[in-house]
Amino acid sequence: MFAFVISLPNAMDRRSFMEIQLRQLGIPFEFFDAILGSKYIHDPAYYDDRLSRKLEDRSLRPGEVGCALSHAAVYAEIVKRGLPWALILEDDAILHHDLPKVLDALENGKLNQGDLVFLERCDHYKWGSKRPLWGKFSIVEPILVRLGNNAQAAGYVVTAKAADAMRNVNIPVHFPADNWGYYRGLINFKGVIPTLTLIRQVTSFDSQTATNKRRAPFHKYCIVTYWWYGFKVYTSLGRRLKHMAKKILGRE
Repeated sequence: MFAFVISLPNAMDRRSFMEIQLRQLGIPFEFFDAILGSKYIHDPAYYDDRLSRKLEDRSLRPGEVGCALSHAAVYAEIVKRGLPWALILEDDAILHHDLPKVLDALENGKLNQGDLVFLERCDHYKWGSKRPLWGKFSIVEPILVRLGNNAQAAGYVVTAKAADAMRNVNIPVHFPADNWGYYRGLINFKGVIPTLTLIRQVTSFDSQTATNKRRAPFHKYCIVTYWWYGFKVYTSLGRRLKHMAKKILGRE
């Protein structure tokens, strides 16, 4: 499976780190120049601050805008080249030595067009959805898809149909690249478990294309927290009630 590594052109340490890993694993790849959000954050064609504040309750940081634009650009590139699927990596990903075997298993009958498969984090998944993939790894159907507890964006496989469905959804950018819940209904989410075994992130690197500080894992919180978050963020009724509550409390 071909891989795109999203990385700023001058991030030589990160590029060297990723190149060593991918060559050792025998995964064909190319670096995809990341987009600097600071160049586009004031252009309404690329960033919609009003909608971001409506959906996320805040403005996005330049790094988040650049990250989202970069991932969307990779989706467009996959469609342009006619690739059936591809592995998308950020340049701070630590890759497990079994990753090539898992990718082979996905390519050989486990992938359907329209799928997006999380390889980094999958803390919550549907009961009974677990299916053998390769070795100790299984494929599942995630639930409560949101940034933090499921997915993140350091490493995932996207099919051409999913890439085509997603490439223009977040242009202009109005939510972070790894807030996957906004793509529900457009693509089929899948995940690989055990969570945080195939791909993890280097915590010693300063984030360049995403946020300035890594988010703490959310899996320690109860499941009700996730349902409540999803209601407030992904439903129009939840968003209206949230804004009404903020007005009553004088926070707007």
